[in-house]
Amino acid sequence: MTSFTPAQRAHTRRILWLMLVYLIILPPLVWLHAHRHIGPAFSLVMAIAAALPLLGVFASWGRYLSDERDEYHQSLTLRRIAIATNATMGTAIVWGFLQAFGAMPLVEAYWIPFVWVVIQGVFAGVSYLSRGGKE
Repeated sequence: MTSFTPAQRAHTRRILWLMLVYLIILPPLVWLHAHRHIGPAFSLVMAIAAALPLLGVFASWGRYLSDERDEYHQSLTLRRIAIATNATMGTAIVWGFLQAFGAMPLVEAYWIPFVWVVIQGVFAGVSYLSRGGKE
């Protein structure tokens, strides 16, 4: 992490803390939902609680882009975000039509941001390797 810009270090710390919170709160929420009769109001609170750390991850991306002073890193990040967004939305559209025509099963909507993050990570890796492993 020593070669990271200050904005990248702050973003990484925020993401790690948010993921730690997510990993701590999600298992008990899933267990409660599966093993206890939970009323609609508490189910709503549980669903929002599970989503908050992930919403924080997306907020952190916005904060990173506003904090990053290195235009090269900012440009690379914006490019990754654009590619991931287009690929994810394209996948969601195709999958949605496949579902509508009965060719694919229903997939829960919370998988869409997961696909976005994975595509962004894959593109970051490919981009890094195409530069010969140089920043």
